[in-house]
Amino acid sequence: MIVTDIEDAYRESGALVHTLALRALGSVEEAEDVVRRVFASAAAGGSLESRDLVNDAVDRITGDLERRVRAKLAALDDPALGVDGVTDDRAVVAEADRILVRASLDRLDPAARDLLDRALVHGVPRYELAMSLGVSEEELEARLRDALLALWHGPVPGEGHAPVEGLASRALGIRVADGGQQHIASCRDCRDAWRSLNNLVGSIARTPASGPMVAPRAGLWDEVRDAVDAGPPAPEADWREEARRDAARAHRNRTLVMSVALVAASVFAGLAVVLSQMLVEPEGDAIARTRLEDPRAGGSEAGAARVLAGADGGEVIVVDGPYAEYPDAYLELWIIPASGEPVALGQLTSGRYEVAVPASVGTAVGATLEISREPWDGDPEPSGDVVARGTLR
Repeated sequence: MIVTDIEDAYRESGALVHTLALRALGSVEEAEDVVRRVFASAAAGGSLESRDLVNDAVDRITGDLERRVRAKLAALDDPALGVDGVTDDRAVVAEADRILVRASLDRLDPAARDLLDRALVHGVPRYELAMSLGVSEEELEARLRDALLALWHGPVPGEGHAPVEGLASRALGIRVADGGQQHIASCRDCRDAWRSLNNLVGSIARTPASGPMVAPRAGLWDEVRDAVDAGPPAPEADWREEARRDAARAHRNRTLVMSVALVAASVFAGLAVVLSQMLVEPEGDAIARTRLEDPRAGGSEAGAARVLAGADGGEVIVVDGPYAEYPDAYLELWIIPASGEPVALGQLTSGRYEVAVPASVGTAVGATLEISREPWDGDPEPSGDVVARGTLR
């Protein structure tokens, strides 16, 4: 593709791309960067049509806005950095549509442009407009229809479909007496054409929301040409993929922090067991003791238990370990006598638990202690995973 083609496209559409980027980004520097990227990409094999250039600008502007907002959220240490869009890309698309319509109107015959402007933008009643022009309302409606079709570039339904003139009249709210409504209701091509024409009518009515075109500075074309001469630009990263990576990275960081916290909690719980044994309960007072092991982790240490003499002559079991409440389950302590069925001793909700040995068990010496993680299903029998086990000796 020769530079002359790019220059012609720049003359025709450079102001459109520049104005859209300037309104959306609010920065001349960023707007000019979008212009350079859009035309360099088009020179590498893209389309030079105005609508395609503006649509490419919409994608790039939306990505720039997404990255800008996400950078601010990250600076605020906002944890909600998901992959959903955080900017109103629909507003950028709507503004692009207004700019394209305004540009098409500017290229339209002045009489047809004035007619659409007075009828659709300023809402002059058609009978008044017809009187001021000295024509009948039927002639006025035909002129409005022809002016709308001169702006429209959508696919025209072929033979056997509703006439495009009738679809344009319907879009303008002009009464059509040729029938065809049942066909339009069941024909996708005719419905799509009517919808496109109807949307164009709405876009024309909204054009005053756009300000005047802002042409790029004179020296920007030289920079665009340099960007074209430099060869195809590197493909831009999709902000959605970047957001997915950011979200995954944040998840890994949160997981690492939680893991460190769990390890620290286990260490402190272990120290608490040792200190409680050294400072609170002398070794000589224990009738029996055991090291609790986790059978799921190859017998790794999961706390400790001992049996003390109670004040009433009975026995008291003291369990120390890294235990806590769970949102979806609970920890149950069981004692299993040498010959007998498991007996529930209550739920563990913290790192230290004391419970009297039931009279039905007799002595805890020689019995096995188990701690199981039970689901909240109302079943009083042990059915969950055993997380700790030891025999009191």
